[in-house]
Amino acid sequence: MSKLFSCLGRDNISKCVSFGPISSQIIYNSFYHKIIHHKVSRSVSTIPTSEPSLNTSEKEDKVHQGDKYIKVPYRGLIELHGYDTIKFLQGLITNNMPSISSGGDGFYTAFLNPVGRVLFDAFIHPKNLGTSFPHPTFLVECDSRIIPEIINHMKKYLLRSKVNITDVSSLYQIWNVWGNEINNLWWRHQVPNPSATKLHTGTLVLKENIAEIGCRDKRYPNMGLRLVLPIDAKPTLPNSFTELPSKEYIIRRILHGVPEGIHDFPYGEALPLQSNFDYMGGIDFRKGCYIGQELTFRTYHTGITRKRILPVQLYHEGESVPTTLEVDRNSNFLLPPPSSDVIVLNRKGRPVGSIGTSCHNIALALLKLDIIQSNDLVVDNGQGEKLRVKAFIPHWWPKVDEKDTEEKPKETAVA
Repeated sequence: MSKLFSCLGRDNISKCVSFGPISSQIIYNSFYHKIIHHKVSRSVSTIPTSEPSLNTSEKEDKVHQGDKYIKVPYRGLIELHGYDTIKFLQGLITNNMPSISSGGDGFYTAFLNPVGRVLFDAFIHPKNLGTSFPHPTFLVECDSRIIPEIINHMKKYLLRSKVNITDVSSLYQIWNVWGNEINNLWWRHQVPNPSATKLHTGTLVLKENIAEIGCRDKRYPNMGLRLVLPIDAKPTLPNSFTELPSKEYIIRRILHGVPEGIHDFPYGEALPLQSNFDYMGGIDFRKGCYIGQELTFRTYHTGITRKRILPVQLYHEGESVPTTLEVDRNSNFLLPPPSSDVIVLNRKGRPVGSIGTSCHNIALALLKLDIIQSNDLVVDNGQGEKLRVKAFIPHWWPKVDEKDTEEKPKETAVA
């Protein structure tokens, strides 16, 4: 046997694996069948399940209840168009571009570096240019504070691809809409074509919608709709909807454990499974090769995820330990800077996590899952005060059986 090169993708495995004289078809059958379908288990999280009080409430905060809409802060847009756009993005992101190649709703994804760490999170929205979708045009929605770095990252892999990359953040605004009425707003009904008596299979039919560009935000089950509108426009909504200030968007996603942007994903540091991209629908584990895929795939199928981003509540020394996650909008905390270390009080050793986005008395934090029941977690707020940290598990996370948290023996393709 000479060489083994694996891209670990179902569509590409017969192309990317070489065992000298052995035929690729045999390799596909034996290697893929053994590695994917048999004893290799998907990555699981070592989440303690014995303390129900760790779960966040399923109820919305009072301010967020009902039909609401909000302008999403700190998000920008990069437009990519050209003949090779789909192929180009397919090699850079964790989700599967062919699923949106013909237009429609966008999806959530991540861009990784070659060693499998998250550079930034993004939504990719098809720019639905009429019924014929004449040429591939997509809007990459990302953190507006690092758009130059993102464009430089894309151009590094552009080579001779026929793709034009343009910052169009000044032309659009992102909106989040949620509530009981959103199901009646997104692709409400088909607009009839009076001149057509019978439509052929595959015929494109216009549908009425509140926005030409956008998607259902599936990171959290009740996150709502994500709309991309012209910079000077607002969503056209029924009278039952009320607009909230942008700060409430940050509060709401912290309460539900939804990370976003550079404070939650420090550039080139976080791993995609630790960052909950598998929980939030941001990774397609069946697609072919992309930058950073190997470590992500191997961790998912053979490893255990020992850290996760989850919501925490901050409180002062001497105060009672919180039992439910609640935001106090009147709090006057001096909040810790992003990436501040979380440690266990009176224990030597390395930090057990780090703080991400914070607001009032709540924050998101990347923490080791085996210590989240501890009441001795602290973080320095940068002004000399150590704030107590209490972690909570989002209710929408998949449940994990204790037997599934045991590491399985790793299989090898060949002896």
